[in-house]
Amino acid sequence: MRLTRPVRSRSYGQLRIFDEIRVVELDSFGQRSLTVDGNGDTRDSNGYKDSETVTFSHQSLDKVLSNMVIVVPCMNENLDIIRNVIEAIPASCAVILVSNSPRNEYLLQVDMLKKSFSRTRRLMVSIHQKDAAAATAFAASGMKELLDPVDGTIRDGKGEGMLLAIAVAASFFPKHRYVGFVDADNFNPGSVSEYCRAYAAGFAMSADPEVEHSMVRLRWASKPKFRNGEFEFVSEGRCSRVVNRWLNKLFNPGAEQYFSEQSRRLSSAVSLTNDASHGDDLKPFVSTGNAGEHAMTMELALKLRFAAGYAIEPFHYVDLLERACFMLRQGIKESSNSVKRLSLNGITRSAVLPHAQPLKKPVKILQIRTLNPHFHRSSGQEHIRRMWAAGLGAIYHNLAPYSQISGVETANICQFRQDMHAFAVEHGGISEETGELPRPTVYPALEQANLELFREVMKQKSELMIWVRPV
Repeated sequence: MRLTRPVRSRSYGQLRIFDEIRVVELDSFGQRSLTVDGNGDTRDSNGYKDSETVTFSHQSLDKVLSNMVIVVPCMNENLDIIRNVIEAIPASCAVILVSNSPRNEYLLQVDMLKKSFSRTRRLMVSIHQKDAAAATAFAASGMKELLDPVDGTIRDGKGEGMLLAIAVAASFFPKHRYVGFVDADNFNPGSVSEYCRAYAAGFAMSADPEVEHSMVRLRWASKPKFRNGEFEFVSEGRCSRVVNRWLNKLFNPGAEQYFSEQSRRLSSAVSLTNDASHGDDLKPFVSTGNAGEHAMTMELALKLRFAAGYAIEPFHYVDLLERACFMLRQGIKESSNSVKRLSLNGITRSAVLPHAQPLKKPVKILQIRTLNPHFHRSSGQEHIRRMWAAGLGAIYHNLAPYSQISGVETANICQFRQDMHAFAVEHGGISEETGELPRPTVYPALEQANLELFREVMKQKSELMIWVRPV
């Protein structure tokens, strides 16, 4: 696999976010057509110089993939589509199917995995989100926050299912160093193979997990829509368009000038194909705020707090920003003697922050744009509104205690939140009950849980966690 090299990045304390890199070739071996340009530089058919790309062999990618657990969250998806997604995952990966489908559908999914195993011989585990044993295991291990107070089972929601899968991955696959996620409603299974290999390439570009935490987030090449009898290859989904814009406003205040200029040029019918008038400092660089396809080192997965439901992916960015930087709470001055201070690699941090713990290692976020388009079931406008409102709510409420972020360039937090609230009011994202953006539940990091006890309870009591593996 060949990708462009990561070049531009922005640092926020211990957090470093790289601008989007691209998959250039899925298989980079064999003859390449090379030409010499007017400057004497050798370029390939895609216009890249050799120094601008990096190539990973099958062996180097497989070394990472064999240490990776791929999680497939599902609820009510077509059985054939789930099967195709799972069978497209590289054979060296372990697979966890975490289902919140009705019990009868789950049994069909388990049967499907067993039949798939007879063909693929891959290591697979299935787990149901409403497994009573899983709820008991979480309660025993110190994660009661995940349980529904009414029936005592794990709460519904995508984020909750992903937390369950991470707990299973960390406790039952302790030697695996990476965990990745792919959605089960993907109509193009070939893209799943690319996603997993892109994860591996991202980790291969990063330092050893002992030195650095890493997260790889994918942006699809396009999200095609079928309109008027033909496909339109839309570059960004409706929800991502909203969430990415607000994350860019947070992380790069200059991006607002870029968005304003885009709106002006659109309204005056000026072409947007040439962005040379904008310096790199103004261009938005967060393109994966809502990335369902993402992966991270297992150690980072255990340290992250998780937001409930569809807020989970955007919340990663805000949680990491909070952990990486010195963030001042509202009404607390930097010079206050009442605030105990901690110093972490030269970054001063308040000790009165919420229960998020400061990062002890640097974190790198790589954003990779794929070659494959992503086809999945279409969602109605109301569902899309709930999704982006949940994502913005995670950002809005988690930033509420802070007046500023010291030492890095971000938006003014107070003004940023006011602008976000006004946007939500205008576009119907406000909760009728509270008059605010929805406030997602935020769960503590799994590192506080006793995962050895979680594993023992699951082994003894679970009847719905099914292992499908070679004897």
